[in-house]
This record gives sequence, structure tokens and C-alpha cells, in this order.
Amino acid sequence: MKIFFSALLLFSTSLFAQIDQSRQLLVVIAKNWNADRGQLYLFERNESDEWTTIAGPWDVMLGDSGLAWGTGLYDNPPDERQKIEGDHRSPAGVFELGDFFGYDSIPPAGIKFPYHYATKTLHCVDDTGSVFYNSLVHESQVIRDSAGHLPWKSSEVMRLDSVDYKYGIVVKNNPHAIPGLGSCIFLHLNSYSHSPTVGCTAMDEDKMLQLMHWLDPQQYPLLVQLPYDSYVSHFADWNLPSLPVEQSEKNSE
Repeated sequence: MKIFFSALLLFSTSLFAQIDQSRQLLVVIAKNWNADRGQLYLFERNESDEWTTIAGPWDVMLGDSGLAWGTGLYDNPPDERQKIEGDHRSPAGVFELGDFFGYDSIPPAGIKFPYHYATKTLHCVDDTGSVFYNSLVHESQVIRDSAGHLPWKSSEVMRLDSVDYKYGIVVKNNPHAIPGLGSCIFLHLNSYSHSPTVGCTAMDEDKMLQLMHWLDPQQYPLLVQLPYDSYVSHFADWNLPSLPVEQSEKNSE
């Protein structure tokens, strides 16, 4: 996801980063491609270069239509469902993480990522025809036309009337902002009803705060989000961590 803040460049991870370079992995496992919920694990690479489980499983909500291959660090299987704008599917694949955001004017103490105050003037642009597509942009950063219109036809205002965006993390799906391949994908809080999302991954507030404090941009954290069978298929070639036994048994039922 493109972000129009120069300070972010100090913390950005190379788009060529691979799992072998990461020392922190967020792994979300869904039952299948149509599942609207999954489980999140946090893994850390130890001094012996082995993955150890830090936390999880945490229950998370996914898109109400399930998963589809997003645009991340690895090429997608061409014969499988690809994520497109408005499909209500969470992106599957391997993704870098972007900035944190939230309703508090100052970030939670101790976090290491850049943080943005989510006001009514902060937008995530989902207009495929806009040059700001798939970007977080403040109204003050853009020039309005002669009629006073902002340079996009549609966007998400990042200060919602619900709790969902009280805390959140940008997921770098479609980082080159190719029109139509999906926009505005986040890790964020569950709604009060714990209902599925329209394409993001949602969790409880205590888990989100634990995650935000744990993540360190210097450790090249990545999100791996897959149905169980695809995780097993890519386990060796992507050098993924072994899932806890109970997760394997649960998804093989």
C-alpha cells in the first residue's frame, strides 16, 4: 500500500523481502477458502534460526466471502481465485506490514512502527481511477478541484462510528496499487458483534495491543494468511513454521 508520509520510508521493508529474512511471522490459518474466520499465531525466529511460537491461537474474523489470493511477495497460482476490489475476501499469501493507526491522538506507549491518528480527514482511497488508489491520505495533503471535491470518488474515512478502527495495522496487499486488485486491507479490531469483515482480518482489542507492542520493523515482520491445505502445500518451499499439533488436527477433520 502506498502511504504519502515521508517518515514511513525510514521503516519500510524492501519489497523483495522473503520469509527467510523475517524474524517475526504472523500466521493466519483458515479452514478453507470460504471460511470467514481463522486462527492467528505469532512466531519468532530464535538464535538457532528456528521458529518458536510466541502466542496463539487467537480467533480472528476474515472476509465474509472467505479468502482469495492477494498481491503480496509471492506470485499467485494462476488457476486459483485472485482477489479483486470489492470481493469481500481477505487476501491470501505473504504480505509486508505497513503503519499502525488508531483513534487515540498519540500512539500506545512502546510501539515501534509509525502511527497515524485516525481522524475524519484521514482517508483510505478505494477509487480504482484515482492516483491515490490504495493509499492512506490526509485531506490536507491533496488539492481539491474548483468545485471543492477531493481527487477520488470513493474512500474509507478512517475514523469510524464503530470500534473497528480504534487500533489497526496496514497490510501491504497490492503494494503497487494496480487498479482493481484490492485496496485498504487492514488488521483491525472486531466489531461488537464479532461479525465477518469485508476483506480485512479482525481480532479482539487485547490481542491487537499485544500484537502492536510485539511487532518490530527491524525484525522484518510478515503476515502469512492461508487456508490450511495451502499452508501445508507451501510449508517447505516457503520455509514456514510448523503449526501446533492441535491446529493440524483441527483442520484435518
